[in-house]
Amino acid sequence: MNALDKNVAVARGEALASSLLASLAIQTILVMVANREEFLTKMETFIDVTLNLSGPGKGDTNDELNNLMRETARDQAMKHLDGIKTMLNNRPKGS
Repeated sequence: MNALDKNVAVARGEALASSLLASLAIQTILVMVANREEFLTKMETFIDVTLNLSGPGKGDTNDELNNLMRETARDQAMKHLDGIKTMLNNRPKGS
């Protein structure tokens, strides 16, 4: 493994850890929220609007790296929220 591969692996590991901790924090908050579906829907909207507004910093609409970053973030965030929804929908009654 070369230095670039190691740096990429470390960055991806840090991003994954951050994502997992954020997902856990959201799940913890949802335990205390009465209307969980509305909360999650507002989170999805926030993520979508924020990523749509955060266009390329240099004004280049064809900036592939920034587009890839935003779409990867959108995909990962929505997968986490979908997983949380699935978990909530499959919880035993009374939990």
